[in-house]
Amino acid sequence: MKRMFLVQSRGVAAIAVSLMLLPLAGRSADLVYDSGGSGVAERYVADADRADYHGRYTEAIADDGKALAISPNFGRAYMDRAAHYTSAGRYDEALADLARVSAMHPNDMGVAIDRITIELRRGDGAGALADIKRSANLPLHSFWHQPQDSPGHNDYANGLLYSSTDQTAAMIYALSSIAEQLQHMDEASLADLSAMLKIVHEHPWHLLADHCYVAAVAGLLETAELTCEEAIEQNSHDIGQYDSLGFVHLRMKAWDKAIADYNRALSSRPDLTLSLYGRGIAKRARGDIAGGDADIADAKKYEPDIANIMKRLGAPVI
Repeated sequence: MKRMFLVQSRGVAAIAVSLMLLPLAGRSADLVYDSGGSGVAERYVADADRADYHGRYTEAIADDGKALAISPNFGRAYMDRAAHYTSAGRYDEALADLARVSAMHPNDMGVAIDRITIELRRGDGAGALADIKRSANLPLHSFWHQPQDSPGHNDYANGLLYSSTDQTAAMIYALSSIAEQLQHMDEASLADLSAMLKIVHEHPWHLLADHCYVAAVAGLLETAELTCEEAIEQNSHDIGQYDSLGFVHLRMKAWDKAIADYNRALSSRPDLTLSLYGRGIAKRARGDIAGGDADIADAKKYEPDIANIMKRLGAPVI
């Protein structure tokens, strides 16, 4: 993996550099939507995030809908539901929610990044690169979640604090690298990965893990495998990374590796629906029909739509 980061930055990377030099946007006191919601609406959003964490996407989307029924202009709930639609591979619905946020709060970099991520998951490298270019003049902060500037990003699980601008620029490099590889611009892709690591060189695993999963859904399986393995080397305690690597190996039809990865993920989160269903597919492919069917049945208890979700994400059908 480390060989991927030896090339100096250039190409689309220059867009992210220019973004870092832009002045930050002013305070968001003039927002026309509700950035906080009611206490009840906020609790529904929190419930949605907990459901999403365990792969119960249908439940998460329903909880976000309850929040929006109470606070119809609750920007965070729209962003939250868009993320959960994206996790479930329901991209058109996710884009519709992002469009609602854009209508209420134009020029939000957070919305742009989420939209670019969807384009990449769909394998649309050209569209993603065009969207990155269009977003070059947006401020690096995203204000949809709170009504004031936020100079840092807390990663509470790891006790870390990042600069919002650095974090966003690193994310743009990561997304650019996937888009460029989809367009067979391999040298530029390697350069952007290198640039990403220069920004988050001390704690790169979170962006490497995100890069891995987006690349896997986009079909860039060898790249996804490398970035997932590097993320795990950097932080082997993040169980979600084993789920992502399991998905990579599932799409590669490397059944034994997928089962081992999913076993590691499920050892700490036994109700993780994507891992349960993915392990079920791999077990069936290896001839363990009863074991595979049991895993698939367990996954469906938590997420009734899991078969369609995995199909939309590109999992093989066995």
